[in-house]
Amino acid sequence: MKEMLERIFTPDTLDALIKFLANTGVKILISILILFIGFRLVNSILKKIKKSKAAAKIDSSANSFILSFASIALKAIILITVAAYLGVPISSMVALVASAGVAIGLALQGGLSNIASGLMIIIFRPFVLGDYIENAGQSGTVDSIGIFHTTLATVDNKKIVIPNSILTSQTLINYSAEKTRRVDLEYTAAYECDIDKVKSIILETAKAIPAALKREDIAPIEVMVVAHDASAIRYRIRIWCNSEDYWTIAFAMNENVKKAFDREGIEIPYNKMDVNVVNK
Repeated sequence: MKEMLERIFTPDTLDALIKFLANTGVKILISILILFIGFRLVNSILKKIKKSKAAAKIDSSANSFILSFASIALKAIILITVAAYLGVPISSMVALVASAGVAIGLALQGGLSNIASGLMIIIFRPFVLGDYIENAGQSGTVDSIGIFHTTLATVDNKKIVIPNSILTSQTLINYSAEKTRRVDLEYTAAYECDIDKVKSIILETAKAIPAALKREDIAPIEVMVVAHDASAIRYRIRIWCNSEDYWTIAFAMNENVKKAFDREGIEIPYNKMDVNVVNK
């Protein structure tokens, strides 16, 4: 190997190459080692902070955002430290970053907007971790709030990533903001059926559901006639419940009302048309 190198390089060039590898090569290896250990250490520290008692006292949404921001900031510091160790002048690096800042800012307007929106979410708290929200045609439970985006988990176990700027610029519905919600359901019955009987059946069906709130002074269950349709009378019931019981009540009512109508002989009419044939 040495003879081959002596044929390719002159003695002076070979000595310069050996010195370069001895100095710069070792620095590169050490730099790679610093990056590897530094990134692993940052991840380990952030995991311990996340599980600490102090972190448990902070709001979960703010905690998620702060940890995400800290991870990026600490890793950026490690990169700057490695660059300085390799001999890159810090002053030159700062000047380069400053001069490129405007161009990068213009190129990353969306990213910067997402960061600002993330801060607005943490400060104004339109939702927190665990809330069920709907935004931009997507809905799910808030799983994490990051610097650039928020992650939702859907009921069928899909992951939806929404940029923070969209969450703050479009209408957002938070279904978990209040402890209670009102379930509004509609049913139809034939004109021949007694109105009071139909209302009584719907009302008693609702009262039989354990999750329905039955406090008459605060959240009474109401049944009313809302329309005279072409072939049926339409009834609406309003039931108050805890937010987490909304779908439980909706599904139970749809099933139990049909069973009660069948049992009591209440006809649920189909759309129909009367045709009169005139013989001439």
